[in-house]
Amino acid sequence: MILSLPIYRLIKNLRSYFNRTSNTCEVIDDEIIIVNSGSLRGLILEFHYNFCQVKIRGRLNLCIDITRDVSVDVLMRILASHNIISSPPAP
Repeated sequence: MILSLPIYRLIKNLRSYFNRTSNTCEVIDDEIIIVNSGSLRGLILEFHYNFCQVKIRGRLNLCIDITRDVSVDVLMRILASHNIISSPPAP
């Protein structure tokens, strides 16, 4: 069950983003995104009510506060600034 509407919108937009950038992803329990292939392979995003845990290959790397205005672009820039990903793939 999705905990809140802002998270639902973000997850929906992330799925579209990953599809446009040739990164296949799997959504588990409507709140966990696992990137299975592409340049972001191994990235796991676990969404909770107001934060997101970012893991790479099962290891916790970062915890991000989620607000109503967080977009896919902002999230990708945060991941790049913390060296979780090298740079956001262009759609």
